[in-house]
Amino acid sequence: MKVTMKFLRLAAAALAVAAFVSCEDNTPETPDNPDGPGTVTPPEESVYPEKEMTFVVDGVESPVGSAFAFPHEGQITFTASPDNTTLDEVFNGEFIQVLVMPQALNRDINLKEEILEIYTWDDDTETMEITPDMLESGSARMNHEEGTNTYTLLMSLAFTDGTEVGINASAVMEEPAPEEGNTITINGNTQPLRASFYLDDGDGNVYLYFTSAAIEYFGEIDLALDYFCIVLNEDDLTGNEFDITNTNKTFSAFYVNNTPNEEYTLMFDNTELDGATGTINVSRSGSDPASFTAEISVTFGNGTAISVSYDGTAVSADYVPEEPNEFTYNGATQAIQSVLVDKSDADIWHIYVSEVGNLEYVSEFEDMGAIHITAPAEVFNAGPVGFSTYKEDLKFEYEGKTWQYKEDGSVVGTLDVSLVEDQIVLDFTTYSDLSGHYSGTAVIVE
Repeated sequence: MKVTMKFLRLAAAALAVAAFVSCEDNTPETPDNPDGPGTVTPPEESVYPEKEMTFVVDGVESPVGSAFAFPHEGQITFTASPDNTTLDEVFNGEFIQVLVMPQALNRDINLKEEILEIYTWDDDTETMEITPDMLESGSARMNHEEGTNTYTLLMSLAFTDGTEVGINASAVMEEPAPEEGNTITINGNTQPLRASFYLDDGDGNVYLYFTSAAIEYFGEIDLALDYFCIVLNEDDLTGNEFDITNTNKTFSAFYVNNTPNEEYTLMFDNTELDGATGTINVSRSGSDPASFTAEISVTFGNGTAISVSYDGTAVSADYVPEEPNEFTYNGATQAIQSVLVDKSDADIWHIYVSEVGNLEYVSEFEDMGAIHITAPAEVFNAGPVGFSTYKEDLKFEYEGKTWQYKEDGSVVGTLDVSLVEDQIVLDFTTYSDLSGHYSGTAVIVE
């Protein structure tokens, strides 16, 4: 096993990474070459091992003990190990893992020209990523046999220190093969395009945001490690390609990199290209304003190259997901089924919150051990307020515990409640053991 995985320890510049489930695919678009699009000629010195289920290190063969293929976020994840093990146990030993997008199947990939995510683990060096700078040359190929759903990984790696490694391994994937999907390519690294958003600014311009980050709504955009935005006039969303260096159209684009300690933003527009080049082709459906197609390939003045291939439905930037009606106490979450507001006192009102449905009377809420919030009437529809603002009159009670202002600052809490007739929006938190949200109908006692 140590001989088989010897190359892991020789990759001195390897990058330590987290467990494989956090990896995102980085297989880029096929560069142009004399053989035409869709073909990359591997370096002449790269020769895949001929024997099946075999590792080769500096000419020494050893068996592949086990291999697994499974889909993960639209890509094929292939894992091979010298150990005879199961998928559940393979990550407890030594392994090599390669992530390939469906678009890259059944063709040779020159690992000096294109980037494939290759991760390895051995007992000495732990997890590492094999990057192009570690290689003198290298090629890889993932073949897919549709009838049996068999995937075969072929690799030939020549490291800069002279070490040569080859792999020939096959595995049957139980799940259906993932379909080709939308992609975004940043400097040769192609990833699944997992989120897209659109914004109509009211002046006839449309903003389209693309990112590989798996975010759900636009408010999370700055959580993405990076994203790309193109801005076009509504009249130019026709599906007609134009060259940004030779057009009278109005447009702009920007790329935001949020990688910690590497943050930067790039931009250009039709009035100041700043050396940018490329083509843009975007269309919008006439029947569905959220449906777009895009084929974009631009290079910023500093050389950063970005390509987008997209056909799908984007999420409106105005969309905010509905927050569930539930409360959490000591890490356990329960749905809120009943809410009552007791306004019988002119100055101090009481809110009762219960996981039990169809409660109608204060006594029922109390019998069921409901959360009890006491608050001045004036805080309703006033925005968020804290314990320190209403030291005597604002408190939360639940499970025999009371949260209320203390001089030493050991207890904090915030209440935000709006009430219009019997419709209430309620948010409360102690910033530790109790918090909750409810939006809906409340029983009103007056």
